[in-house]
Amino acid sequence: MVQPQGPNAALAGPGVMEAEVVDEEGPDGLAPEATEPETSDRNSGITSTKSLVGSVLDYPVEHDRRYCGSGPDSYYMPNDEIEQTRLNILHQVYLLLLHGQLSLAPLESEPQRILDIGTGTGECTYLPTGVARVDSVQESPLTSRVALGAIAMAETYPNADVTGTDLSAIQPDAVPSNVFFEVDDAEEEWTFGQSFDLIHMRNLSASFRSWAEIYDECFRHLSPGGYVEVVDFDHSQTAKPVPDSYVAIFISAIREAAERSGRHWSIAHLRRGVIEAAGFVDVKRTTMEIPIGTRNVDPSQKTIGKLWLICCLEGLEAASLRLLTRELDWKAEDVRDLCQKVRRELTEGREQLTTTVYVLFYLIISHRRILMSPFAIIPGRLVTSASRIVCMN
Repeated sequence: MVQPQGPNAALAGPGVMEAEVVDEEGPDGLAPEATEPETSDRNSGITSTKSLVGSVLDYPVEHDRRYCGSGPDSYYMPNDEIEQTRLNILHQVYLLLLHGQLSLAPLESEPQRILDIGTGTGECTYLPTGVARVDSVQESPLTSRVALGAIAMAETYPNADVTGTDLSAIQPDAVPSNVFFEVDDAEEEWTFGQSFDLIHMRNLSASFRSWAEIYDECFRHLSPGGYVEVVDFDHSQTAKPVPDSYVAIFISAIREAAERSGRHWSIAHLRRGVIEAAGFVDVKRTTMEIPIGTRNVDPSQKTIGKLWLICCLEGLEAASLRLLTRELDWKAEDVRDLCQKVRRELTEGREQLTTTVYVLFYLIISHRRILMSPFAIIPGRLVTSASRIVCMN
């Protein structure tokens, strides 16, 4: 089994709860109300550059935030520098959760081709040598260009071609020679001319109308024995301690707006049945909890709690401004007022929220079965051979 061993492999560090790998033979443990709709400064070691594919750079600005499109069906999250900084901080959260690894897929050999859908700033594709350690982030500016990770995966697997796609061309221009960034809409028909050994997706809840179609495309473009890895957070736990809180109002509004847009803000796409329907086998789920903030948490979790709180606070307006104004006809000032009240609850008030709230983190890994020919021809005789299934362990 090959696991990434890049420069941040030692970042396991304190502050991460042990992962629980679930075989999912019984109930999947996901939120019962969630259902999947059936409808369809680059570092000095980098010496080469590749131009980003695509030139759609005329981004509209709405309510002082920049987005990748202006149509009624355009993506709801902004792509401005504020959001890019948040995504880079979020990558540090992932590194802590995954013990410095970029992926938990149990690749049995060196991958040749890797695809990162919704790559954002490219933080899951490249991690430059010499980047500040996560466990010392308190002494480093959080707004610095930290792990721009299809540019860590590329260094971890230097012999692999790593492709990162996104609706926005916000990735760096100077990248390792084995990294390719493309402006692409994953909801359109995939036209890659090759298959991949690993397809990676994270933070894409409410991005697609039909996850079933996305998984079909993944299966179609995955090499036999290859893996798909999907990562997302379940924010529904956040409002449970105080159901009448502003946090609860915020989450309810976001869910209603996302549903009206046809893209559900849930983790229904992580259900085993949705993934298996595309043909994948051996679905495994890793579940972790992340504290929001540092109050009354174990000292080993304070770093990740602080980083996650920053991501949540900076993500409130990003996740709600376009959705609520476009789908629910809210005024921008009303959205920002609610965001401010939620910030106060998460940082100052509502003791229950600041002391007991955890967000569930789910990581799903599945793979495409390897099928050998049912007949193996040996000189002088004909024998049958069983199909081989790659096991997770």
